[in-house]
Amino acid sequence: MSAIKRETKRRLLSMIHNVQAKVDQVRVNALLDRYDASVYQNQNPKEVKSVLFIITRLVRFSGGQTSILRLGTELHKLGYKVGYAVYKPQSKEEMRICAASNLSGFQGELYTMQELNQMYENNSFDVVVASSWDTLSFAKKLKKYTMYFVQDYEPYFYPFGEIFLLAKKTYEQGAHMVSLGNWNAEMIKKECSLVSPIDVIDFPYEKKEYPKKERDYMAYAKKKHFVMAVYLKYYGKRLPCILQYMMTDVVEKFAKDGITLEVKYFGEAKNFTVKGGKNQGMLNKKELLALYEEADFGMVASMSNISLIPYEMLATGLPLVEFEDGTFEYFFPKDSAIMTSIDPNDLYHKLKAAISDPAVLVRHQERAADYMKDLSWKKTGFQFHEVLERLCENS
Repeated sequence: MSAIKRETKRRLLSMIHNVQAKVDQVRVNALLDRYDASVYQNQNPKEVKSVLFIITRLVRFSGGQTSILRLGTELHKLGYKVGYAVYKPQSKEEMRICAASNLSGFQGELYTMQELNQMYENNSFDVVVASSWDTLSFAKKLKKYTMYFVQDYEPYFYPFGEIFLLAKKTYEQGAHMVSLGNWNAEMIKKECSLVSPIDVIDFPYEKKEYPKKERDYMAYAKKKHFVMAVYLKYYGKRLPCILQYMMTDVVEKFAKDGITLEVKYFGEAKNFTVKGGKNQGMLNKKELLALYEEADFGMVASMSNISLIPYEMLATGLPLVEFEDGTFEYFFPKDSAIMTSIDPNDLYHKLKAAISDPAVLVRHQERAADYMKDLSWKKTGFQFHEVLERLCENS
């Protein structure tokens, strides 16, 4: 390489480095401008009749926001006044559209950023619940009993660094935490210095929306065409690159055996470019159910707290593939799914083994169904209600 080319390359890399550094600085500074690092001192309320959830902004196709709406709706059914407020600009109409898209018939009132700002002076809610690490500072500003609905260990959403630290420190700022499932609680206890309580409620799913489909697993042994529904999100915790690499390799291996493995990715925008299959885009509940019923296998990378997707797939009787390095077996009993490493050869051989001996799929479904039979949002909502009741007992 000539000296001129080396110098051009050096300048280009330096320019890219400086641009990236500037982008990171702008992003972190924007976060710091609305970040309250102080430790909040909670005082138990004498009664709890109203609960306000703080959300970044409402978006469609969000499993996390669907869970918030389900929890709030169950609390509303139990007699609480329930609200959902966003801290970023969003019209009330857009909020309604997004909320209804995630959960039609949700119960509770929606509050815009402007209405939230007014509450800083006159907040009538008894308990304020942060729903993610970036919302805690806004919950603390409302100066009522502050809780934190933890659906994941959010530092893992980011590379180790400044935003990782900001997210981690929110678990040490005095909010009473309620974890959806025990894994988050165990991670927080292990990684953080706790100064406030942390309760655990069950991770449920909605039975009515994903009924079981009768499937002939034994017919798998003679099939030459299989459909695999693969949950794909760009977030690193969902292994987007590893998944596509694995599926590309496994599809080729099956083709050499005279078997067509048709991979249908879902969860990302329709224009998201994929390899090893076709992108179905973001699907609503009706479309999700249709895909689960069409597919022969489902695959999810639950590398941090589990999502609703594995529950939904298993509820419909769809055989599931999960990762040994993830959290699936923290929630489900062993032998509830095909567990693979990140090695494409491992996935290929385990799928082949399941196809050759479909009785293993029957066993997986029986174990998963037995575990899920007692789960419901009604039960989980009542567990949250019990946490709220204990606040008053200790006031």
